[in-house]
Amino acid sequence: MKIQLDSKCAEFISGLGENVYVVGGYVRNALCGFGTTDIDIAGPIPAQALKLPPKTSMTMVNHRMGTAQIAFDDIKLEYTPFRVEVYNPGGEHTPAQVYFTTDMIADAERRDFTCNAVYYDVKRDEIIDPLGGVRDCEAKILRGCHKRVFESDGLRLLRLARLAAQLGFKIEGETAMAAKANANQLEDITTERKRAELDKILCADAANGIANAQYRGLRLLKQLDILRNIIPELAECDGLAQPEAYHKYDVLEHSFQCTRYVPPTVTMRLAALLHDVGKSYCMKNFGNFHGHERSSEITARIVLNRLRYPKDVIEQVARLCRLHMYDMRGDARESKVRLFVAKNYDIVDKLVTLIRADKRATGMCDPETIDAPHRFETAMDQMIKEGAPILKKSLKISGKELADMGFEGEAISLALETLWRECVVNPSLNNVEWLRKMAEKLLDQKSDGK
Repeated sequence: MKIQLDSKCAEFISGLGENVYVVGGYVRNALCGFGTTDIDIAGPIPAQALKLPPKTSMTMVNHRMGTAQIAFDDIKLEYTPFRVEVYNPGGEHTPAQVYFTTDMIADAERRDFTCNAVYYDVKRDEIIDPLGGVRDCEAKILRGCHKRVFESDGLRLLRLARLAAQLGFKIEGETAMAAKANANQLEDITTERKRAELDKILCADAANGIANAQYRGLRLLKQLDILRNIIPELAECDGLAQPEAYHKYDVLEHSFQCTRYVPPTVTMRLAALLHDVGKSYCMKNFGNFHGHERSSEITARIVLNRLRYPKDVIEQVARLCRLHMYDMRGDARESKVRLFVAKNYDIVDKLVTLIRADKRATGMCDPETIDAPHRFETAMDQMIKEGAPILKKSLKISGKELADMGFEGEAISLALETLWRECVVNPSLNNVEWLRKMAEKLLDQKSDGK
């Protein structure tokens, strides 16, 4: 079994000193036939003792852990000396004490899973496998490096679900039981670290091309009893039945299914996951799902703010949740649809994608019907063809011109809104003559107090 390294990189690592090894994700992925990752190296000596060639830069990024970033030409590596970690009770990610060691087995045992504890000796072209990680890679099994793997670091619970999804690995029985028993350890993990792992789970299928990996990762969060510690509002949707005439699944499973049918971007996967998250609130308070899109928008904002997502992500996901039910029956007037599309032109493509995913995730719809051109798409295409002023700045009259005509303050924006709405519905009206006449009429109405 060979570990492939760029010859220049292999020569560089070989020259760093005796017993410097490649370890972690790079070795694991090579053993599994997946793409390469960043290269991590480790050894029994401190970073300062490495034999660095001229023009090599080394920056200590964590003095306590002994971790250093090494750069030479286009080669970038992270070096960590062998160490032993001691954690306080609870699942805090950062160890309370760190001891450096020359013992590879001790270093392997402080790692998370056996597949990440395989060492590659570049100089001798040998694989060293202290804990049976090669066997587990071949069998596609995730196994903890020791029985207390989650007690020492709660973040490993999320890494377990994420790696199982990304790699297509099964979780060994005792490791799964230990994860469920330690689900509360996530309470000690920072929000930022939780969010980072959730993002990777949501886009797990993009890591190694494993179809529906994101769906399996989300299912694992539920099965391992972890979901309640990340998005409790979504966990409340488990077992919440939906009308059998329209839905094959309960609300939680439907939400998981929906992520299968949108592109692998964090924003779209979050929108798919949370688009119905308000249904639990509606059922508890009103006994039905009516208006759940508004409750889902509010709940999505709460969830995403708590997880400290960027403002632009929160706003877009919340809008998609709020709008995904608009004109669901297809009976809105054409003028209303045109105005809706114009107001939301920036997310129309994403909204249509979510609506189609929502329908597919019911498990009850004909795919051919779902893939037919959507009314919003047809309206957008027609408006573009007609030259409709989708943006207010495309009106052939400006706020300055309205001010010159006598409009003041808020009346300017109100007049622009009125003119814009008329021209979106009837693009032929977007000409200077009509716009000025209509503006004068609005000004007269304002003067008359109408």
